[in-house]
Amino acid sequence: MATVKSVKRDGVYKDLMEFGWFRKIAKWRGLQFTLMAIMLAFFLVILYAGLFGTPIGGANVGSTFTWLLWWALIPVTMLIGAKIWCLMCPWIAPAEWLQRMSLWWKGKRTLSLNLKVPKFMRNFWMMLVLFLALHWADANFHLAARPESTLYLALTLFTLAIMVSLVFEKRSFCRYFCPVGAIISPYALVAPVEIRNRDPEVCHNCKTRDCVNGNEKGYGCPAMTHPYATDRNTYCLMCTECIKTCPNDNIAVNIRKPFHDIFKEGMGFLKTRDVSYSLSFIVIFLLGIVPFHNLEMTPFYVDFEMSVAMGLGVPEMAVRTAAMLLVGLIPIGIFWLMLLLSRKLSGASQYSMKDRFVWFALPFIPVAISLHLGHNYFHLLEEGSVIIPDLSDPFGYGWNLFGTAGAKVTILPPDVISLLQFFTIGFGILASAYLIYRLQKNMFADGKQAIKSMVPMFVLLAGLASFYAWVLTIPMSTRF
Repeated sequence: MATVKSVKRDGVYKDLMEFGWFRKIAKWRGLQFTLMAIMLAFFLVILYAGLFGTPIGGANVGSTFTWLLWWALIPVTMLIGAKIWCLMCPWIAPAEWLQRMSLWWKGKRTLSLNLKVPKFMRNFWMMLVLFLALHWADANFHLAARPESTLYLALTLFTLAIMVSLVFEKRSFCRYFCPVGAIISPYALVAPVEIRNRDPEVCHNCKTRDCVNGNEKGYGCPAMTHPYATDRNTYCLMCTECIKTCPNDNIAVNIRKPFHDIFKEGMGFLKTRDVSYSLSFIVIFLLGIVPFHNLEMTPFYVDFEMSVAMGLGVPEMAVRTAAMLLVGLIPIGIFWLMLLLSRKLSGASQYSMKDRFVWFALPFIPVAISLHLGHNYFHLLEEGSVIIPDLSDPFGYGWNLFGTAGAKVTILPPDVISLLQFFTIGFGILASAYLIYRLQKNMFADGKQAIKSMVPMFVLLAGLASFYAWVLTIPMSTRF
């Protein structure tokens, strides 16, 4: 069948499916299985390390690789490849293979009850709750420093994924329950890659909708989306099933302008189903919870928390839990106030406050992800130096496989790491400022209304920049 020629789209540079080698890989039935199997083998080593390795976190590859390498690089994968992690995620692999009763081939039966997730749960709230539970457990039980805790966390995720997959349809775990999905979904909107239809007219005339229903070549969309009409990266798992099943060869893997999902030309972008209140709530919540994670690792905050707990006569865990919730909810409250001020200044009443919240939150994604990256520079480039000796002695058995056991390594000087942090966050602030401008100009035909509407958002952005700069000046303590 001849390849459908891509319709020229705004912001798209190149369709990777035009390269023969890429087409073969994307259409290969064994692609996802191979990537998942590799990652699963890697995490089985982590599980072994948690069971049989040294209990010292910094000398156990289970802890160092999970918290200093994997956890630090996850935002990078989102920034570059959208939800490319979901293509190879080991947490869902056993669950999906069990559900489908197949590995890489197209199975004909399923072991799942295939129930639909209740309507009130078809959003990002459960993801946020589980993400906060993970953060809370790490803060209170120091998961990174205890290899056995990393083991229990991994087993919990595997078990939850299996249970959800055996009850609910397709990859309901990935769409509604995965704690990592709480940050992957909004961050994926800034990525310079997307999976979309080539020609909307071809999809409009398609009668079989194989990308949704599946066929002998593959499964219908595991994320329960409609690939023929997808216009954002919010839910797409980059699994490539739609590429395999499309009978018209009408699916493209596009390289595009970064941040393109956050604003669209014309007013049609306001009617999309791929952006919701719960997604935007997470974006603003992250503006508080990410810097708080930074503060938690400083002697300044530890002393402050201890003083508050002693003064109130309550456990430090209670203070930490309350603080974690407050630092997430305070930005929500401030954001609402800025929205009210924005509406009053602009005099524009054509959008409800909920619509304003949903759309005005999106330009703050670059700030959130840049702060996340800046925080992770510390883990990867300063704490991450322990990974090099751990490669030679991964389980603390006294090995020296590569001659690096016990080595004292400096990846980058602290001053250089600080410079990278400020540069990254500065870029995130500028990107958000640009997106605020673009979104407001798109939403308001009256230029004066647009300018007045965006002033409170710029004030909020300046406040965040000042707060983040202060947080980064406080020295952090290492976990290992």
